[in-house]
Amino acid sequence: ANFRVLANKVAFVLLMAYCEILIIDDDVDDIAILAEALTNRGVHNVHYVHTAMQAFMYLETAKTSLPKLIVTDHHLAGITGPEFLRDLKGMHLYDQIPVIVLSTIKSQKEIEDYKALGILEYLEKPSTYEDYLKVAAEIIAKLKDG
Repeated sequence: ANFRVLANKVAFVLLMAYCEILIIDDDVDDIAILAEALTNRGVHNVHYVHTAMQAFMYLETAKTSLPKLIVTDHHLAGITGPEFLRDLKGMHLYDQIPVIVLSTIKSQKEIEDYKALGILEYLEKPSTYEDYLKVAAEIIAKLKDG
């Protein structure tokens, strides 16, 4: 039993060490579909959390091997996307991680506010799997460009 616990911890650390994309979204279905679309496009090292607090805990644990990109929703439990982004960019260790906002909010002002906070891109949350594949391709292109 102790070996199994240790093996699980080692596997978790190894997965964290190779995380390319961290997804933050409280919608389990959206995470599953986006993660599958990214995997179908060739990204196999996706980690996800449901809250900003979990994201910061993950980043703290993965200090030596941070994700190459964060994809976050605008609506997070207990905090807005801009609040999360301000907190993230205010921490020297994490301020260089590129962030893509993926949300249903379509306000031009909202997008401009996000860009002023230093996001890499703002993408509209897809409604079909085919659109998720397109968004996944855009995210991967940004990951490679970054």
